[in-house]
Amino acid sequence: MEIIGKWKIDEVQKYSFTDAGPKKTWQKAADVLADESVDEDEKQMLRADIVFTADGKVQWCIPIPAGVTQEQIDEALASGELKMADDGKMVVEEKAWKEEDGKLLYDTGAKGEVMGEKISPWVELREADGAIEIMVYRLVRA
Repeated sequence: MEIIGKWKIDEVQKYSFTDAGPKKTWQKAADVLADESVDEDEKQMLRADIVFTADGKVQWCIPIPAGVTQEQIDEALASGELKMADDGKMVVEEKAWKEEDGKLLYDTGAKGEVMGEKISPWVELREADGAIEIMVYRLVRA
């Protein structure tokens, strides 16, 4: 699968709890965005573009929040605390991706140990019906 380019969130994993235990389902991002009971921070993330660059970066880019002035943007850019994507969205997170042994891997940034063994921050990106599964999201080409 060719991964380089811009992707958007098409589906998000949701959990519900039943008598039989937790149940995992996929919900369309558009449906979550239309739901008035969903927190605006969650909606903001669902509006993200995810850009896989040729130099091994994954940029999570979101629209600039309402109420942020151009002066605030300019100050944040000048101080280096803000990076803008080519399309005018702000880069809120930048991680790494790589291809290894024919697998696409994503650096989650996770650190720690399980039963004394260091965990790897790298997780495999899975393909599912032309989409990419990354963490709790399914991405499609933007």
